[in-house]
Amino acid sequence: MLIPAFTLELKNPILRNLLAVGKYDGKNPSLTCGTSAGKIFFHSPHEKDPQAQVRFLNINRKISALACGKLEAKTAREVLLVGAQTTLLCYDVEQNADLFFKDAPDGVNTIVVGSMDKAFGGGGNMALVGGNCSIQGFDHQGEEVFWTVTGDNVSTMTFCDFEEDGDLELLVGSDDYEIRIFKGEEVVSETTETDRIVALCKLRKGTFGYALANGTVGVYTGPGQRRWRVKSKHEVTSILGFDLDGDGEPELISGWSNGKFEVRSDTTGEVIFKDVLKNGATVAGILSADYRSDGRTEVIVCSTEGEVRAYLPAAEELDAMGGTAIADKLEDETLQELNQRKQEMIFELKQYAEQATRASKGDKATGLVDKDTRVTARLEHSTDDKCLYLALEASHDALIKCAVVFADRLFEGGESVAVHVKTPEASLRVPLRPPRDIAAELQVRAIVGNRAAQTYHVFELKHELTKFSMFTPVESASITAPAAGVTCVLPGAGKKVRQWVSTTFHMGGKEPEGFKDGKSLDQAFVSLRDGKPLCIRLTSDNDGTMHILTEDMELAGEVLQDVCNALRVVELESIAEFPEEMESFRSVLLHVDEYNAARLKLTAEMADQSNTAKTLVIKAEDARILGEYKLMRATYTELYTLNAELMGEYTKRANNHEQLLGALKEVNHMIQKAARLRVGGAKARIVSSCREAIKTNDFHALFKIMKSGTP
Repeated sequence: MLIPAFTLELKNPILRNLLAVGKYDGKNPSLTCGTSAGKIFFHSPHEKDPQAQVRFLNINRKISALACGKLEAKTAREVLLVGAQTTLLCYDVEQNADLFFKDAPDGVNTIVVGSMDKAFGGGGNMALVGGNCSIQGFDHQGEEVFWTVTGDNVSTMTFCDFEEDGDLELLVGSDDYEIRIFKGEEVVSETTETDRIVALCKLRKGTFGYALANGTVGVYTGPGQRRWRVKSKHEVTSILGFDLDGDGEPELISGWSNGKFEVRSDTTGEVIFKDVLKNGATVAGILSADYRSDGRTEVIVCSTEGEVRAYLPAAEELDAMGGTAIADKLEDETLQELNQRKQEMIFELKQYAEQATRASKGDKATGLVDKDTRVTARLEHSTDDKCLYLALEASHDALIKCAVVFADRLFEGGESVAVHVKTPEASLRVPLRPPRDIAAELQVRAIVGNRAAQTYHVFELKHELTKFSMFTPVESASITAPAAGVTCVLPGAGKKVRQWVSTTFHMGGKEPEGFKDGKSLDQAFVSLRDGKPLCIRLTSDNDGTMHILTEDMELAGEVLQDVCNALRVVELESIAEFPEEMESFRSVLLHVDEYNAARLKLTAEMADQSNTAKTLVIKAEDARILGEYKLMRATYTELYTLNAELMGEYTKRANNHEQLLGALKEVNHMIQKAARLRVGGAKARIVSSCREAIKTNDFHALFKIMKSGTP
């Protein structure tokens, strides 16, 4: 257990993840928290007057994000950034002045302050705002200096030197279960998790921690290389990387909805320290700062009820508590754990010895299967059931009673599936319906015995699931190839493409069609999900031209990105033809214009009605003072009617806003799909060019950019 260095009772509720520590005067830290009724309060421990230690700022809007940092290099003072539903406020706390106020139609879900050298043109901090499928960056003057798209609503962001090259990359978590790493506008890594990403934090170079909505926390140490993870039935609310045990390496600190505060090793996930907040109040957030300005950085844990606890690194804690006693206690606990493991291993060894003795005497326990029994696994496509079957088969007349398959990101609502049969047979089929095209390692536990068995054997085996295994190969002549698709040039890549098709799609040991001359290829597939075709063709034009034919633009991007990763292609242009999706996109753009026009009209009408309401209030009060009660009652009746109309107009505006957000999300998602049809610099150019075309309302240029990659 840890003993807090100090505790505070702020007597104001703190909203989850709406807190930061900022040096608004350039010297002294202030704890800044979002609280109820659209307000922010500041706790400044350096103020001598107790009444001045807590100040309030009324935003009059529902606060969705909060951050602070230094945007301008010339000053040491930090600024406060406040995000609302569709606005971003940059506020100078020391001068009590707004620095800029920006409309953010894509919404403000999270804010971070930092530098992305390649995106910013050589350095300098900016405020990065994560919203509805997009990320915007603003400089100290409120000018947009960065913009890119991501797959879904951005839920969390942080900076980390992921590539260990001295430049910071932007880690982005979103509602589509993806963790993306941006270097400038380019995505350098994508990792799919099992639920919505709620928090990210840097640990050391190339290593970061993450938290999911289903109560999972863990650590990644490379692209898709998870070091460890743990899962709880409670919800994780905040995480932080900080060296709290004094060993020179940061630990992963997590706060939970039940008030738990845990410190875990970043290498093993083992709990090192833990504590529980008063009354089990939810942890609102975890920060690190030299809050007392004494040269020592504390970990600051805040609860939603306003309790604040700060913890110093363990080296200083142990000096105060008596390090020898703590060390002896830890040693005793370790010895007890090792002794328990020793007893378990002795018991297992005894069981093995008894079985070996019976076997040497020719005795065979009832139900034991033959020692040479094996369980094999293979994948089978089923177009009738619209699924992929994992077929298990046991040898030597053994029977499979049940099987459990474990895999990451493969099963909706969980990480495993179990199949149990009343009448065991030598074979068992486990249905698999991956919601997305991902590669996975299936870990299988099969319960095997014979007909007279009362005890069973557990067989463990692994099987690889290829990324596009939900596509079954068919003869090209048996289907009509889609008219839509993407075309790109891959010189001299014939053999590599053939090998990629064989390993990425489940071909059942067959060779791809049309690969007789080593240069051309014509392989067709049908999706088990919706029965739609996918054709992959390679012709000898330009020493190797690849055609990915499908009506699904997102699928084409997935296939193209995967083949480019396999072939290590770093720069690729393409021509995209998706007439149906482009026509749907055209209607979305028209809806955006309609929603924007309606929003402006509704705003103007509400402003006029608000002015009328103010006039009526003054008129009614004048009538009351003059004693003209008949006129006062008539005026208040008119005001009541006008207020009801205002509420109705607000409902219309709120509905219009929701529809506008949905349409803007589709626009940003379409830009991302178009960008994923290219690789490298071409991908970044698509995003920036589409942004400029949308700003100028040039739809013709926008469609041309998505098709050819150039305006």
